[in-house]
Amino acid sequence: MNMTDFFNKSRGLWLNRRVVHHMDYQDDEAADSNLVIEPFDSSDPAVAKVCASLQVDLNRAVGGARFWWESNLQALERNEDYAAVVVDAPNQDNPRTGFLLRDVGYVEKKPVLSTYNFADDGVLTITTRYDTNVGIERCWFVTDQVRMRVSSVQFLNGVAMTTYCTEFRCPDADAIKNLAAVAKGHNAGSGEEA
Repeated sequence: MNMTDFFNKSRGLWLNRRVVHHMDYQDDEAADSNLVIEPFDSSDPAVAKVCASLQVDLNRAVGGARFWWESNLQALERNEDYAAVVVDAPNQDNPRTGFLLRDVGYVEKKPVLSTYNFADDGVLTITTRYDTNVGIERCWFVTDQVRMRVSSVQFLNGVAMTTYCTEFRCPDADAIKNLAAVAKGHNAGSGEEA
């Protein structure tokens, strides 16, 4: 798998269930939210903008994805404070590795460059070095409908925060209609009412 494959496989709306553990004050928080992922190709204007902000050669970029985190109670409540644009710059000699250019970092709110690699089993590892800490995230698909993510933020004195997420793909309106039609067809064939 490469990053383009990963973004395309991640396209759509996901229910994100996460638990965050703060090591410094031994507190956990749990929450649900929606995660929307929209891949794009190298012709998207965001590619040039993000590459310029991080002084990366535009010719290295092959596309990327937009991410939005939103309330799962108010769908499509898009807030740019909870959004990010990520551009993929794979290594030419090994497209399973490369750089992710992010317009706004997760830990520090400024453009940031991460390294990534895919293991043989498809697990993606992203490492982001900020000025005062390092973020490490691993993500993988359990099935096409379920993703897992674990991450940690490490400061000089050790790990400060860990996060565990399970993400479930949300079917769109057309998929729900198709499932209903299939179910109705099965019920009609068995003589049951739909």
